[in-house]
Amino acid sequence: MTKKRRIAAAVLAALVVLVALSASVFMIEHADHDCAGEDCAICERLYACAQNLRSLAAAAIVVFAAVIFASVLRVCVDRGASSYAQRTPVSLKVKLSN
Repeated sequence: MTKKRRIAAAVLAALVVLVALSASVFMIEHADHDCAGEDCAICERLYACAQNLRSLAAAAIVVFAAVIFASVLRVCVDRGASSYAQRTPVSLKVKLSN
């Protein structure tokens, strides 16, 4: 991975963490606000923050599952390739004359 890609990944990760923290802080600060009724702007913002946090959690679960799947797949492929590589006619001492 090049240096620019690493920096871009770090910046993106920092932005995701910043969004999650700011949404959480906003929800904590305004959890017990005086609601103005049906069209309360704070309630709308709280709902939007909750949706953002749910989306981030779902994305984190998907990424975690993909990493686990890729790791398991890689281990399975590596074990399968090594078992096939060891089974050659020469290693099994098979005489191939008709």
